[in-house]
Amino acid sequence: ANTNSVLIGGVGLSYYVRPRMTQDLDMLFVSEDAVPDQISGFTRTRPHAFQHNETHVEVEIITPDFVKVPKSIVQQVIATATESNGIRIASAAGLVALKLFRLSMQDKADIVALIKSGWISDLSEFALPVDKMAAFDELLEMAKTDPHP
Repeated sequence: ANTNSVLIGGVGLSYYVRPRMTQDLDMLFVSEDAVPDQISGFTRTRPHAFQHNETHVEVEIITPDFVKVPKSIVQQVIATATESNGIRIASAAGLVALKLFRLSMQDKADIVALIKSGWISDLSEFALPVDKMAAFDELLEMAKTDPHP
């Protein structure tokens, strides 16, 4: 219910496209100050992680400084989030904006999956650097020419 955080990562992505294997949850917070010191039912296992006491599922805590994403982008990701069953989930555009900063092979595949599923075709609501928009445009073209659904 924290309005300063949203679900991202593989589980956030699975809200929009076919789920992929992941072993943890990733929660994006607007800042270190927004991360609670304690959460009922969870134990802090390291500075950027909690573990659910019953299921032992790890929750990774992601902040702008931790992942080297501008705070303004993280604020926009949080502002454009949707809510499902009491959980705030990053929008498809928000997930893409974040993934453009790391741009691993998995990130590229995730972005293409979001494009092909029809969830994203435009990132104009995010003030992304020119190089990130160029990378997105390349992935848009890749998605258009890839024969696989």
